[in-house]
Amino acid sequence: MNARMPLALLGIVLGALETAAGAQELIYQGILRSRTFPLVAGTLGTVAGALLLSAGIALLVQLRAARALAEAAAYVSVPVFIIIGIVTHNAGWPITAVGILFPLLLLGLSRKWSAA
Repeated sequence: MNARMPLALLGIVLGALETAAGAQELIYQGILRSRTFPLVAGTLGTVAGALLLSAGIALLVQLRAARALAEAAAYVSVPVFIIIGIVTHNAGWPITAVGILFPLLLLGLSRKWSAA
C-alpha cells in the first residue's frame, strides 16, 4: 500500500489539531488574559500547525510544493515544540513528541518521494 495517503491524512489531522490548540492558547491565555508567553507560544503553535496542515494537503493532492511545505513545517515545528514543550513545559509530552518527530518524518519521506 502506498504510504503517502495515510501520512498525508495524518498530517492534515495533526496540523488541524495543532492549529486549533495554538489558536486557543493565543486567544484565551494570550489575548483575553493578557499573558505574553502564551501569546507568543500560541502564535508560533498556530503557524507550525498551519504549515503542517498545508504540507499534508499538498502531499495528499501531490503538489510539487509538497516538499517545500514539508521543509517549512519541519523547520518551524521542531524549534517551536522544543521551546514550548521541552524548555518551558507548556505543552504536554505527546504533542511535543508529535510536533517534533512527525514533521521530520514527513520531511524525510517527501524528499524520498520527490527523488523517486
